[in-house]
Amino acid sequence: GGDRCLKKLEEQTKDFVSLGTFERGHCRVKNAVRISSFNNTELSGDLTLSCPTAVKVGKYLNEINAKYIEHMGTYNCRTIANSKVMSEHSYGTAIDISNIDGASVEHDWNKENEKGKILSNAYRVACKYFSNIFTPDTDRAHHDHFHFDNGYNLFGKRCF
Repeated sequence: GGDRCLKKLEEQTKDFVSLGTFERGHCRVKNAVRISSFNNTELSGDLTLSCPTAVKVGKYLNEINAKYIEHMGTYNCRTIANSKVMSEHSYGTAIDISNIDGASVEHDWNKENEKGKILSNAYRVACKYFSNIFTPDTDRAHHDHFHFDNGYNLFGKRCF
C-alpha cells in the first residue's frame, strides 16, 4: 500500500483519486482509490478499490486487452449473501464484471464463439491476479458476472 502502491497505479492509470484509508461500520478500505478509467480500458462507472487490488485489476485488464468493461460494483459494505461473513467487497478487494468488450458473462459464458473465447481467456488470465474467482459455473449468485477478489482463498479457484 501507501505511496509506493500509488506510483505503481500511475503506470496503469492517471485517472484516479487517492481516498486514503476509510472505515464505515465493520468495513475498512486501506489506501483506497477511485478510478474512472485505466490506460487502455474504459469503465462503465468508477471503481473504488484498495490500491493493491486496483493495480492488479489494471494489470489484468491490460493483459486481456479489454477496451471496455461493465461492472456491477467494487466497494460495498455488506456480508456475503446468506452469511454473517463480511464480503471482500467490504474491504475494497473485489470486483464484479458483467461484460468485457461486448461479451456478456450471462449470455456468452461457455459458448463456442468469439465472445465465449473472450470470456474464457478473461477467466484464465484472472487466475494469475486474483485469489478467489467465481463464474456462472460456481453458483446461482454469479449467473451473470465474474467475481474476482484478493481476499483469503477460502473457496479455492477452479482454474484450468
